[in-house]
Amino acid sequence: MIVVAGVKFQLPTTQLNISFYPTKRGRGLTGLKNLGNTCYMNSVLQCLSNTPQLTEYCITNQYKNYINRSNKTKGHIVEEVAALIKVLWNGNYKCVASKDLRYVIGQYQQIFRGIEQQDSHEFLTILMDWLHSDLQTLDVPEKSHDNLSASDKAWSEFTKSKESVISRLFYGQIKSTVKCIECNKESATYESFSNLSFELPTNNNDNFCPLEQCMAMYFNGEVITGWNCPNCKQQRRAIKKLDISKLPPVLVIHLKRFYADPDALGNSYKKKQIFVKFPLENLDMRPHIAKSELRISSPKTYQLYGVSNHYGSMESGHYTAFCKSNTYGKWFKFDDQVVSALDASSVNSSAAYILFYSWLPTFKN
Repeated sequence: MIVVAGVKFQLPTTQLNISFYPTKRGRGLTGLKNLGNTCYMNSVLQCLSNTPQLTEYCITNQYKNYINRSNKTKGHIVEEVAALIKVLWNGNYKCVASKDLRYVIGQYQQIFRGIEQQDSHEFLTILMDWLHSDLQTLDVPEKSHDNLSASDKAWSEFTKSKESVISRLFYGQIKSTVKCIECNKESATYESFSNLSFELPTNNNDNFCPLEQCMAMYFNGEVITGWNCPNCKQQRRAIKKLDISKLPPVLVIHLKRFYADPDALGNSYKKKQIFVKFPLENLDMRPHIAKSELRISSPKTYQLYGVSNHYGSMESGHYTAFCKSNTYGKWFKFDDQVVSALDASSVNSSAAYILFYSWLPTFKN
């Protein structure tokens, strides 16, 4: 058993030989059938399935002790996700169809009910909120509100004194600071997140950029006008800067490839095909962390374990997933029902859309 962020994870009693290399099936190497443009859903589910701590939480039925029946989804989403993860990890099937999960999801969000292609980032964000709500029963130790920092107060308001394994694994917090250029007065607000969305550079003639450049565009700050300075009592120019005030153990990064086409009539979108070079190991988040978070002893560097890819255009596209199996220590490509080995050198591509990083210790599922 290991403990992560205050949550106990029961390790399995049997372990597979890491040298075992299945080509058609194996634990965690089951494909998902496309049920009519559901590749966006399949891509996200395979990345979540390859999050070891979440998978063990489902396989060992720990989630059953923490289901919240008083929310909108009444625990139905986590029950179906857990059931699917169990099937993906029993090693008995080459591929399965997630019909029950898709049906339940469609009951709560109509856009996921039909056969139209949807955005995997939108699906992931909604799914994480549902899963968090379905498991939001973990008590948070009470502290005097007067002794809490502004960051902790905002986190308490977000959790309402009830956390979940989802919030403890995937959720972090952004600090937004606005500083008056005239008098240096600062004002800070805090917002929770389950993933960070980074803009891609425009007018990039090389059609290439490192991930750090996208992060710099997000965190380096910008000058804004018309800010109502509470000290000057009038509108001023100010600098707005973002920092991470709470780093999650699992950091999910969304690359904003789609944008509204200003030259087109109606709601038409274009896609940026820029090749974003991202590290597979040792993504260092220290340059982008608030001072209060730097004082906390938790790790600040991350290892990549999953990528949701998008190929094609907004109107006609296809999603796949690249995931590093914690059981076999190798990368695999999940293309709906087809699962195949993938060389680590092929993980970086211009199709990368959502990146899954973790600093958590690894253990064999």
